[in-house]
Amino acid sequence: MKVLNQFLLLIMVICGAKGLAQQNVQTVGELPNEIFETSGLIYFNGNLITHNDSGNEPILYELDTLSLSIQRQVTISNVTNIDWEAISQDQNYIYIGDFGNNVGTRMDLAVYRISKADYTASDSVTAEIINFSYEDQVDFSNNGNSDWDAEAFVVLNDGILVFTKQWQSLGSVAYQFPKVPGTYIASRVGAIDDVGLITDATYDIDSNRLIFLGYSSILSPFVGIIEDFNLIIPFEGYTEHSLGLNFVQAEGITQTISGQYFFSSEYYSRQTPTIVSPSGLFSFQVPEIEEEEPVEPEIPEEPEEPENPEEPELPENDDENEKLIIYRDNSSDRYYYSITTDKAVYGQVIYDVTGKEVYKNSENVERKGIIAHHLESSIYYLAIFLEDGVIATSFAVF
Repeated sequence: MKVLNQFLLLIMVICGAKGLAQQNVQTVGELPNEIFETSGLIYFNGNLITHNDSGNEPILYELDTLSLSIQRQVTISNVTNIDWEAISQDQNYIYIGDFGNNVGTRMDLAVYRISKADYTASDSVTAEIINFSYEDQVDFSNNGNSDWDAEAFVVLNDGILVFTKQWQSLGSVAYQFPKVPGTYIASRVGAIDDVGLITDATYDIDSNRLIFLGYSSILSPFVGIIEDFNLIIPFEGYTEHSLGLNFVQAEGITQTISGQYFFSSEYYSRQTPTIVSPSGLFSFQVPEIEEEEPVEPEIPEEPEEPENPEEPELPENDDENEKLIIYRDNSSDRYYYSITTDKAVYGQVIYDVTGKEVYKNSENVERKGIIAHHLESSIYYLAIFLEDGVIATSFAVF
């Protein structure tokens, strides 16, 4: 057991190096009540600009980055907010994505383009309209949550790149069309499977880095990072990293300077069990990549086989408030877990060493049991979601 614990400690160090450190994410504060349904975010002229989503007023809200107070409200006078889900920009224009499409029935998807000169000069502006449809969508019937929703886009060179939010498959497809007013059929340029619900994206032209924001099916926000972005293969090199938060509906992301990011969250509430998460603003940094020489890990000693193997006794609750223990039974090669907590347990997720989700259970999570899901020999991370947080530990399958 001592050898196994030492091995697990080494694994935790390795796993921690794969993602954004939790202490890297800072809570800036709660957003004003006027923008409790914030859905997009950009940084322009030293302030943040955001907006609400479906059914709200067609207004852009300008926020101070320190006090989070509203500095200006700019109304887009010639359009409505059917379902504004994202905002982006280039040198001369601000773009608003009115393409929220939860049930997949919309035939009026649009991006609104506003002159930055008009925006800075007046609190009421008109928008030019870019209409589009997806080249491969042929079914517009309402079948519940759809794979034709979208909440993320970026403006690159002469085009717009929209990323879908696939409620059913938890993947995303990238579509491209021109950024000038007109009506277009958006061309499919790439896809990725099983990443979660993507809610926004931002592109850093200086580093050629594309950052996605999203959350899992149990409201754990993440960022997806693509270094050396290539429009021909838009998801090549995608890596996903947890932000170390829970019950946060992350919605909008923007960068201030290279490697420095803000992201916003929408107000979320649930009746049973009672969960309330206010709309808020957070910040984090993406560290610069440094080339390092690989270090050969020490090979752990093989644990000794007991003379009379018996089914292990799982540890009883101790005086600690919350604890998660994983133990391997050498006689059966089974992995057992034990959760010490008095709080309600709402989910159980296993991640691999890259941070990819390989198993999820959100129903009937026992406090003691067997990890029954088949796992190949590797390093894994078990997270247990409680009513007000998460406890987690890493383990090795060998």
